Amino acid sequence: MFTSPSKQKSLWEISKRCISSNEVAQALRPFLFLVHPDKYAKFPEIQTQNEKSLQIFNGYMNDLFPVSPSLKPTKVSFSIADKQSTTFRKININLTGTDPAKIVRDALESCELSTSELKFKDTGIRSTRTGSGGLGFTTSNVEEDLLRSYLKRKKATVITNLYDSLTNKRDEAMRKTREAKSLLVSIKDDISDLKYRTQLKDVVWQMAWEESHMRRCISNVNRMIDQATPETRTVIEKAFFKNVLRFGRGSFICCDGSIQLGADHVPEQWENVCQEYQIRKRQIPLLKETAKQLEQTFGGAQILLPHFKGLAQTLTQLQTLTVRVWKKEALLRRVEDSAKNSMLEIVTSYDELAIGLDGRLYIPCNVDVPSLVQFLEENSKKAIEINQQMHHLINELEFARDECIKELKLTGLRWEQAFTPEALIQCVYRLTHCSDDVRNLVSGLSIVISASPSIYVTSDGTLSIPLNWS
Repeated sequence: MFTSPSKQKSLWEISKRCISSNEVAQALRPFLFLVHPDKYAKFPEIQTQNEKSLQIFNGYMNDLFPVSPSLKPTKVSFSIADKQSTTFRKININLTGTDPAKIVRDALESCELSTSELKFKDTGIRSTRTGSGGLGFTTSNVEEDLLRSYLKRKKATVITNLYDSLTNKRDEAMRKTREAKSLLVSIKDDISDLKYRTQLKDVVWQMAWEESHMRRCISNVNRMIDQATPETRTVIEKAFFKNVLRFGRGSFICCDGSIQLGADHVPEQWENVCQEYQIRKRQIPLLKETAKQLEQTFGGAQILLPHFKGLAQTLTQLQTLTVRVWKKEALLRRVEDSAKNSMLEIVTSYDELAIGLDGRLYIPCNVDVPSLVQFLEENSKKAIEINQQMHHLINELEFARDECIKELKLTGLRWEQAFTPEALIQCVYRLTHCSDDVRNLVSGLSIVISASPSIYVTSDGTLSIPLNWS
């Protein structure tokens, strides 16, 4: 029995013609706003988790227009702010089937967002196939067909046993490591050529990117210089001279005077940043002086100026907060007393008063000063304790990593920013005291502890293992 080509086509049309990609994008706006990684910049673990989950979610939705035959069911998790408290709530979304309307509705409902404004409904269509022999039988729609096909092809449950995986993957890891080394040598040569050409001090990536993407960024900078007018080329060379070039999200002058170029920006935007450099670098002394004044206002608290943040925005935020606090003369003494020995980071007006995982206090630049005083009096001591505990845990984790690298003769050991230090310490300790068979197999490899549930080899030959490997 088989399905005729015309019948197959009609099934595919059912799954992909009920709603357009534009309608999906419009309907998902409230959901995307709620889970967007940029909203959780002060919570790195949540930001990393949401960023990866959003990439998977967007990739799955893109594969529905048109439907990809290789579509695989998956599950993504996001963390969102709980409306009923100051904590975060984890939501899970099952991505299965080819009905985008159902996925949109599930995504909105998982976040307790309204679905009453949706202009479409779940298809819920089932179809009947008729074999060539004239015998009719009922089967599921294409969504279930795809799921059945995927489960049939799937070999087994995810293997998290380190020994079993390494038996098959060690040769692959060693081969990819050799290939990656030659590529890294080539990238270093490209960076050296750019540094020699522009007299740059260093080139830094603010994100973990594939080597091919790094190389493309370097090539684009060279192309920007080649295609610039003589006047613009002079401006670029002056901006780069003895400076640090960063690649990340957004293009701006950083707090330390370095230049960040947005990987998703066009050369014209990069040129604009270089032209701003001569003006912005004169603001660095003013930024430091403003931070010093704010430290005195907050009783000697440490004002954090992350080097990768935008200079202009940070200066504006510090000045805004300083003016707001100084206007409340009656509260200055309480501000000074309550903030002593604290670690503060001034954030945008869209953020909220909060305690960071490392004990830093996030202060919105437009904060209501009486609310700020109350927040400091209630949380500054707690934040100091958290900072001390985190400092101790980080030191313990670094020591455990060094011991693990030494014991197993690894070339490197790192982890994604998605786990607590306590969980990482336990994982690294288990790895250090693994069996002799595993020791022999991991010797000479580089390992990354990943949020992925499976064990696999990355493009640069690094062995990715889950936190709960067995």
